[in-house]
Amino acid sequence: MIKLATDPWPPYSLGQKGGALESGYAFDIGTEVSKRIHCKLKADLLPWKRVLACMKNGTYDITFPIQSKPEREAFMIFTNVILEDRVFLWHLKNRKDKLPGWETIDDLKPYTIGIVSGYTYRDKMDQAIENGIIKTEKVNSADCNFKKLLRKRFDGFLESESVVMSFFQKYPEYRNRITHAPQIVSKDVFRIGISKNSPFVEMLPEINRVIQEMKEDGTIERIMTMTK
Repeated sequence: MIKLATDPWPPYSLGQKGGALESGYAFDIGTEVSKRIHCKLKADLLPWKRVLACMKNGTYDITFPIQSKPEREAFMIFTNVILEDRVFLWHLKNRKDKLPGWETIDDLKPYTIGIVSGYTYRDKMDQAIENGIIKTEKVNSADCNFKKLLRKRFDGFLESESVVMSFFQKYPEYRNRITHAPQIVSKDVFRIGISKNSPFVEMLPEINRVIQEMKEDGTIERIMTMTK
């Protein structure tokens, strides 16, 4: 059995925190990968900090989706890329200032931007956040960003396209109130992370072979389309 831990993050992982992963991209891709390596899958939803702790101590074998970062490479190895998701700066449609047309980090200095604690936005944006070049407000989940934006608690928030589209499916009335600036902030490059304390580390070449097979036979594309 291969044990997967992730946190609730529609449309990637759906279910109640502390319970089983019930559906979403992570469930469908995890199920298919485990089947092709001839293992059963046990998948649970935990707080993100606990997910990372489980990867450190090997309580769980894998996590998905996750992006590779140098500090994570100390206790995990990563598969090849499974999928990519564009990240935009989302804001209310009725803004009349320069935020919707931002192009550089300097353009964002006058604004307060919502971010999710523990998430990475890659390269220049991460550096700007860490160095305090732009003002940010951290939340514990993506849902909080939507609520705060609608209440005008900050100017915009960073989030991947799939997550926002999932929110619009659940709350279609907000589709006409929230949009994104054209500039792509970054691309979420998602992989499976494998705990270095897991016996499945030795199966990395086989898991990568299965991922490539799933790309070539259209399985990943079908999963992404079916789950939307």
